[in-house]
Amino acid sequence: MSKRHSFYLCAIALVMSVLVSSVAAFDFGKLTDAVNKLDINKALEVGQNLIASTTELSLEQEIALGDDLTARLLGAMRPVDDPAVQSYVNRVGRWLALQTERADLLWRFAIVDTESLGAFATPGGNVVLTAGLVRLMRSEDELAGVLAHEIAHVIEKHHVKAIMGQARTALARDAAANLVSDYAAKNPLVTNAVMSAGLKMYSSGLDQSDELSADQIGMIIAARAGYDPLGLVLVLTTLDSIDISEPRGSLMFATHPPTRERIDRLAELADQTSLTYPGMLRDNERFSIVQEKLFAAP
Repeated sequence: MSKRHSFYLCAIALVMSVLVSSVAAFDFGKLTDAVNKLDINKALEVGQNLIASTTELSLEQEIALGDDLTARLLGAMRPVDDPAVQSYVNRVGRWLALQTERADLLWRFAIVDTESLGAFATPGGNVVLTAGLVRLMRSEDELAGVLAHEIAHVIEKHHVKAIMGQARTALARDAAANLVSDYAAKNPLVTNAVMSAGLKMYSSGLDQSDELSADQIGMIIAARAGYDPLGLVLVLTTLDSIDISEPRGSLMFATHPPTRERIDRLAELADQTSLTYPGMLRDNERFSIVQEKLFAAP
């Protein structure tokens, strides 16, 4: 077995296994004691510590946060039970990630078995697509366009910035912020505020400007990898024909900018990108084989 083959099998196993990281339990007894002993004169120091502890994450903390969120977000959605499908999406995803400045992350990709239309990424390099969305695609270029969009979110740390910003706001309202800040400084994952902010962000969506930015950055990533930069545009065109009230696409449509606006913005960039990165990959046979497996799945 080659090293590359071993890597992909490991990546698949990691994605398909439970990704919950073990975190220390929050000590509510100490929290109560801190409220009773709260010193209002420490407010300025507490505020400074709070800002510092919820602004930057180390790489290890980013990955741990992403793993925990991935496990919670997958919930009842199980990965498609076909190693060939999962190996394929990891090959395409890893190739795209290699075109970025964060190629050294342990990127992991998965397709989950649900008819809902969607895709999401979590901090640290986890990317999940739904089988329902992949079934709508017509080529590997389109798959690459969606994967590259999600990769762009990780590259730009859109989720990390949004989560920590929301957590900072929530913690600032806590009367015992000095204790919570101390916990956060040691390990941000033990605070309810950080995890709650993360889950809330995935249900309400990122800032619309982050989504538009990921569209454009993703287009360039896909083109660098040799894919048609119009791949994402073609997916969006298909989505634009779907009624936004359809339950299978309700969350995706609610958390992203209007599809037509996304198409128009990308169309302006596509011609220039095609001239800069003229190389095209032409291997849709493997995409067709995998897509047939998804349609055949019970």
